[in-house]
Amino acid sequence: MSHAPSLVIPRPTAAPAEARAVADRMAGLALFSTLGPGDLARLARGARHRRLASGEPLWLTGERAAHFAVIEAGIVQIRQTTPIGDGVVVGLFRTGEAVGLAAVLEHGLFPADAIAIGGAVDVLSIRADVLQEALETSVTVGLAVNRALLQHTAALRAKIDIVSAGSVPRRLAALMIYLIERFGRPAGADAVAVEVNLTREEISQLVSARAETVIRILSRWQKAGWLTNRPGGIEITRADMLRRILDT
Repeated sequence: MSHAPSLVIPRPTAAPAEARAVADRMAGLALFSTLGPGDLARLARGARHRRLASGEPLWLTGERAAHFAVIEAGIVQIRQTTPIGDGVVVGLFRTGEAVGLAAVLEHGLFPADAIAIGGAVDVLSIRADVLQEALETSVTVGLAVNRALLQHTAALRAKIDIVSAGSVPRRLAALMIYLIERFGRPAGADAVAVEVNLTREEISQLVSARAETVIRILSRWQKAGWLTNRPGGIEITRADMLRRILDT
C-alpha cells in the first residue's frame, strides 16, 4: 500500500533583494560590524524588519524562542511577572543590542516579556535556525554572539546594582545615574537629556519600591530643580546631587 508523501512546510526566507537590503542594515549595527559579506548574507536570509508601537510586545513569556532580535532604533524593556501578577522590569536595552539570544541558544522558551517602550521601536528579528547554522560555520559569528551575551549580562547586572544601592532615594539616584550613562545626551550646560519615557510605575519596578514612594521622591527632586519632565523622557540638571546621595 502506498503512502502519501509527508507535507513539508518551508521556512520563510527573505527574497534575494530583501535579504541584500537587510544585510546592508545589519552591517551598520555594532553587533554585526565585524562580520564579512558571507556571514551577513547568511543571517539576512532569515531576518526581517519589524516596527513595534510603544507598549507592543516583541514576544511574551512562555513563547517558543524561534528568533532573537537586534534593536535598530528605540528601547526594549524585559519584564517578568511575579506569581501574584505584579510586573517587574529587569532590564532596558537600546539601539544596537540583542535580546532573546540566551533563550534561542538554549532552544527553550522566552522567560520574560520583551516590550517596546518610549515610542516606536525598530528591530531586526532573526530566526534561531539561521543563527545556529551560522554558528556552526563561522567563528566570527560566534564571537559576535559572545559579545552580545556579555552586553546583555551587564544590562541585567545593572538592575541588581540599582536595587542593592540601599534606601529608595539611593536606588532612585542609582537608576538616574544609570540612565544618564546609558541613554543620556548633553542638553546644555551641565544638563543631560534622557530620552527614555518611563512611567512612574515602570520606575518603581526598576527600583523595587512602591509607586507612591517613588512619586513623592521624584516630586521633591523636581521642586529642587534637579530634574524635569520633557517630551519623551526627562532632563537631569543636577546629576552632581544625585551622585552625592549615592556617596553619602
